[in-house]
Amino acid sequence: MMNSYVLSGLLVCLTISMPANAIGNENGAMRMSQMPAFSDFDTNQDQLISEQEFEQFHKARQELRESEGRHLKNSSDCNEKFKRIDLDDNKFIDAKEFQSHQERMRNAK
Repeated sequence: MMNSYVLSGLLVCLTISMPANAIGNENGAMRMSQMPAFSDFDTNQDQLISEQEFEQFHKARQELRESEGRHLKNSSDCNEKFKRIDLDDNKFIDAKEFQSHQERMRNAK
């Protein structure tokens, strides 16, 4: 009985002392409770998100969610999502298009 109290107390202390950015990948990015950042997608850091980078991000995110026993909403058809975000249809998503999409998503909630 005493051990369960000690364990509970330690867990509470650990949770409280954990920094917020500890939740995510090794770069502190892509927390599941937040919308992903542009840099989470732009793996080659060229300030553009290619369709391949977009698909790779979604695949990795889906695998992470599945490993946690969760499913990613609307996870099918990355190509259609990419086309909706790529407003100028140049086959890349720039920071402005990405931000515009994020704002639309926030306002839709």
